[in-house]
Amino acid sequence: MMFKSKVIHGNKHGADIGYPTANLEVNDALKRALDKYGVYAVKVHVGDKIYKGALFWGKRSLFSDPDLVCEVLIIDFNENVYNKELDIDVVSFMRNIIQVSDESELKQLIKNDIEKVKNSIQ
Repeated sequence: MMFKSKVIHGNKHGADIGYPTANLEVNDALKRALDKYGVYAVKVHVGDKIYKGALFWGKRSLFSDPDLVCEVLIIDFNENVYNKELDIDVVSFMRNIIQVSDESELKQLIKNDIEKVKNSIQ
């Protein structure tokens, strides 16, 4: 399943812990493509290049954020994509949301997710 979404400004939580993400505008196409909350392995199309990514869809419990968010960590990528529309190709659902108690736990989860994505997408 593939969808398009515009990159919007977030609150920089990912960047603050060393894992910058692109926050995606929640739209109908995104909601149709992501049928449950959790973490997905995705391919992110930026211009004519395709990158591997770990996408989070749900509520961020650690930061007491009541809003639904969709953010993608694009692996081996460091460009400004604010206000650009990205094509996201959903490869697989990796895991449900796991409640964490601190940033250290969250960083370990993200590190593990990145490794799983690298190993699961060719």
